[in-house]
Order: sequence, then C-alpha cells, then structure tokens
Amino acid sequence: MGLAAPVIAAPDFQSLIDRSPFAPPKDDSTGETPTEQGALEFRGMVMEGGETTFSVFDATANKARWLRVGEGDSFKIKHFDAGTNQLEVEQQGKSLKLLLKRSTIQAGNPVVAAPQAGGQPNVRLGDPANDTRRLETVAAEVRRRRALRSTPTPAQVPAPAAPSPMP
Repeated sequence: MGLAAPVIAAPDFQSLIDRSPFAPPKDDSTGETPTEQGALEFRGMVMEGGETTFSVFDATANKARWLRVGEGDSFKIKHFDAGTNQLEVEQQGKSLKLLLKRSTIQAGNPVVAAPQAGGQPNVRLGDPANDTRRLETVAAEVRRRRALRSTPTPAQVPAPAAPSPMP
C-alpha cells in the first residue's frame, strides 16, 4: 500500500526572475536596471552659475566626490536625466545608471529634561520673558557673591600690629 505523491505543476519562476517585484524598473530605452545601491551612490547635486555638480559616493574608497559631466578618474560622469533623477556614469567600461539616493529621516527618542531638585522649573529656550528672568537671576547672584567677597570676615580682619620693643 503505497501512497502516491501529489503532482504539483512547477511554478513559472522565469517570469519572477525577469520581472522581480522587488527590483527597480528597467529603463525601456536600454533595458538596463538603474543601480540604486552598490559601489557608487548618487547622493545629490548643486546647480550654481549655470553648471551642475554631482555628489557621488564611492563605497569601495569610502569617499564622496563632487564632479561635473565628463570628470572623474575611477568612474566618469556621462549624463544626467532630470526627468528620472538618474545619473549615468561609466566605470570600467560599463555604463551604470544611478538613482538619486533618497534621504531617510528617523525620529529619535524625545529628550526630556529631568526636573532639578529644589531648583527652578525647566525653562523653554527661546522665550524672551523667561530669558530675561533667567539673566536677571544670574546677575543678582553675581552681585550677591561680589558683595560677600568685598565684606571682610573675622578671619580676614588683620590683627593689630604688636608694639615694637623700645630700646
């Protein structure tokens, strides 16, 4: 009495390999997939005086460089497509398309100052009324400490000079 194994049709893996839902879309004109992460990252650009400079980070050298079209040594900037935010570079004879790296903003834990024991409550910075009060308090404390220093204490009062013996 043997059990027969069910026959399952093999899924079409080739369509998943050709069109992965996790890969960026291919460029229709060249059929190439733009590189989002790898050895080179397109991190930004600056337009000044009619010239555009691109920031490309080289992960292998751990160094970012600002280059114009036609500049570079280990890789060269070839072209920038403003419509798709893709920078085309040539590295080791291969043409790579780099997508502009998206910045990620991460929220940190909120910083809450602990209340000071016996002190004044925490003051929000930037409030002119609180700043004025705080400065007045500091000035009053400085005046108080100066007054304490200027009044002689019994230890500071000089002892009368002993009479010198007469011959």
